[in-house]
Amino acid sequence: MRKNNWIVVAVAVVASVALLALWFGLGFNQVDTTLDLVVAVLWWVVVAAVIAGIMMAEEKRRQRMRVAFVGDGVLYNAERGIVMVEHGWDEVSTLQRTLDSLSYADQPAELSRKNRPAFRWVVRSHKFDQGGNVWEGEVLLAGNPDAPAVRFNGREELARLLGTAA
Repeated sequence: MRKNNWIVVAVAVVASVALLALWFGLGFNQVDTTLDLVVAVLWWVVVAAVIAGIMMAEEKRRQRMRVAFVGDGVLYNAERGIVMVEHGWDEVSTLQRTLDSLSYADQPAELSRKNRPAFRWVVRSHKFDQGGNVWEGEVLLAGNPDAPAVRFNGREELARLLGTAA
């Protein structure tokens, strides 16, 4: 999770613990009904739901950051911008190296309006972990948004779909 997400979670947890400690420390547990304790438990459930929601939103954001537009000898990623395929590398190797080096920054890279290469595929990497050993996602044709997505599981399947050597 990003730093500001951890700050929100920490503030919510510290506030919950402090309020519950005050409730017991000031003796309200002896004069109030058990409904107050139920409200405190419900608050903890709300805090847990907020944490789960933040984690799900962060995972969705990371999936969007792993989307790449791939062309012949070039690819574009929202964080890295235009990445040229180096001599001796193929598009899949370059994409793997690019995804492995993502820091999931908040600001996306700009795509120049003057210099727009032709992209052939859109690669959505739903899972990318362990330097590419765990790599699942789907490939779409860039020029046809209505075309069905073809799922891949691993580097070799992706290379086959893109028509490059693994």
